[in-house]
Amino acid sequence: MASPTDLRTASGALDALRRVFGYDAFRGFQQDVIDHVVAGGDALVLMPTGGGKSLCYQIPALVRDGVAVVVSPLIALMQDQVDALTAVGVRAGFLNSTQTLDARRRVEAAFVAGELDLLYLAPEALGVRSTLALLDRGRISLFAIDEAHCVSQWGHDFRPDYLALSMLHERWPQVPRIALTATATSATRTEIATRLKLDDARHFVASFDRPNIQYRIVPKREPRKQLLTLLRDEHPGDAGIVYCLSRASVDKTAEFLTANGVAALPYHAGLDAGTRARNQQRFLREDGLVMVATIAFGMGIDKPDVRFVAHLDLPKSVEGYYQETG
Repeated sequence: MASPTDLRTASGALDALRRVFGYDAFRGFQQDVIDHVVAGGDALVLMPTGGGKSLCYQIPALVRDGVAVVVSPLIALMQDQVDALTAVGVRAGFLNSTQTLDARRRVEAAFVAGELDLLYLAPEALGVRSTLALLDRGRISLFAIDEAHCVSQWGHDFRPDYLALSMLHERWPQVPRIALTATATSATRTEIATRLKLDDARHFVASFDRPNIQYRIVPKREPRKQLLTLLRDEHPGDAGIVYCLSRASVDKTAEFLTANGVAALPYHAGLDAGTRARNQQRFLREDGLVMVATIAFGMGIDKPDVRFVAHLDLPKSVEGYYQETG
């Protein structure tokens, strides 16, 4: 396994792609983004789910000196992301409210000592003085702001804590920033750039065409029964996601599927954090589960065997529809 020092060369990006992640070539404009960020430029990246957004900051993290700080809104997924990176030899850690004090101290010490390549934080953490003081003690190579549409009040996943992330440029003006999202209209992209003060950032916008996805629209006639028929006839035993507009619809649909022999779990903002985290972890780790959810579910989900996405209700916007489908 190549060490981080070995990869910090002119050809480090391609070396990291091959030797760490096992790919022979970049896809789309990945290399353009990576070269731009490695050189110290800011970037706003719009790329479909599954398009390889993570590599756009993970590889610069291995090539640039210091530790990349990744702002991610999903605490429940940080452990999985760190585990996946650690499995390929990348030195990654996270700091969030789920950790013991000893575990947190170990990660903090590794960060200050420069023994990490990536450090994952929730946006809320950057509003805490102790976190900022910690970051001041280390050497930061870049800031990656994942799910950047959360900064936009045009979006459906608006997170107020994202609004404070403009201070990253104010406090660390020499550190490049990369903001990434899979869903953003032109209005949302403009707001992301404005609110994060990415005024000089280069925009990289990929095509939304997904040739591997087939769409089907059918009139609603007893939609839960129609859904059950779809799952039994076309997706027996498959993992998938069913989106509903309301929390009540989520609960009733999950109960209906379970009562009819389909392993289904609910997910919405009305459930307590522990239940949401447990259901999300089960969906990620077990085979054949169906997640019934509002749009609160979906950001950053990395599960290769999802075989269907069903929309029991029509999303409120085309952007919302794309987010759910992606």
